[in-house]
Amino acid sequence: MSDPRTRAEAKAATTAREGQVADASEGEGRTAPRDRGALVRRVWPFVAMVVAALLWWPVGFLGRAEWMHLPLTQAAGGVAPLSGGELFLGSLVAAAVVSALVSSPWPRFGIAAGLTVVAWVLSDGDVVVAAGERVVLAALAGLGLLLGLAVGARATRGAVPVATFLALVSGLSPATWSRGVVLAVAVALPFWVATSDRVAPTILAVVRVVLTWLLAVVVSISLYAGFGALKVGALADPAGAAPVVGRAFVDNVRDNGLEIARTAPQVYTGWIWLAVVLAIAFVVVATALKRRRAPAAA
Repeated sequence: MSDPRTRAEAKAATTAREGQVADASEGEGRTAPRDRGALVRRVWPFVAMVVAALLWWPVGFLGRAEWMHLPLTQAAGGVAPLSGGELFLGSLVAAAVVSALVSSPWPRFGIAAGLTVVAWVLSDGDVVVAAGERVVLAALAGLGLLLGLAVGARATRGAVPVATFLALVSGLSPATWSRGVVLAVAVALPFWVATSDRVAPTILAVVRVVLTWLLAVVVSISLYAGFGALKVGALADPAGAAPVVGRAFVDNVRDNGLEIARTAPQVYTGWIWLAVVLAIAFVVVATALKRRRAPAAA
């Protein structure tokens, strides 16, 4: 007959081995997501640069010119002045999207500046410019690029800043892509961080997004009004053109700003339901992810 103490020791050893196997399996289960997360963090910067390069032209200039060309319209005696506004805003929005996706300063500048130069070279010969206009147009593209890089760099600090950035892009871009989807995502995105004790902050965030979009629309339309007040060839004299653009811009904001803000949302009323559906989806997914993380943290 075997010793009871020996059987107990054998049973304890077996239990210990089973526990070690279970702990090892559990450890592997916890390590796998970490490994995947580390892989994503290593790969994402390169993916982001490719995506940024692919989006640069469409978000800024789609529908305004041929592929990878800048929106320069010919008029009798030079470039149509309105092209200056489209070039400035398109460069701003395109660079902002690149800056929002690419976190490293020099790669983001290299992508935005490099693609701007490529588009400029490809656009050479599209129009006959008056003497002095080429330098001014290049300056408008460069100024838009630098402002866009500064704006986009602030867009990755949370759901609400990203939503505000999307609203800004939707309101400023001169491209002809439909803004309804982007605007719906922007309005719904604050609900990603919504909780039962954050009702007021979520509502305020949505209001902030909508006001940002309205302000961007007013600014873009008024800027077009400013450049539209110039005569053909006036871009060649920036010292004389700047006051004209500035006065027309201010006059349009003062005289038509409220009307623009009132009528602009009417164009996108059909997208309200998409925003509602997305908001509900964001809340459901965010809640599910929080519940899934809770046991792991415990």
